[in-house]
Amino acid sequence: MRKKQSNEGNTVGERNYETEDYKGKDQVSVGMATTHEQVSDYYMSGECVPVSDSIEDQPPMPREE
Repeated sequence: MRKKQSNEGNTVGERNYETEDYKGKDQVSVGMATTHEQVSDYYMSGECVPVSDSIEDQPPMPREE
């Protein structure tokens, strides 16, 4: 017997933050509001440093000898 596929994950994954999420009582709204607050606080603190994807810009990995 095959399991029915759930499309619930698609609806959660396609959702974006809305200001109404701060007033929401469901788990997704609370999670979106919390994450938005954390990202906003981090960004406003000025500690956002871009990370380079280039290998040349990365410090060497320490190796045990």
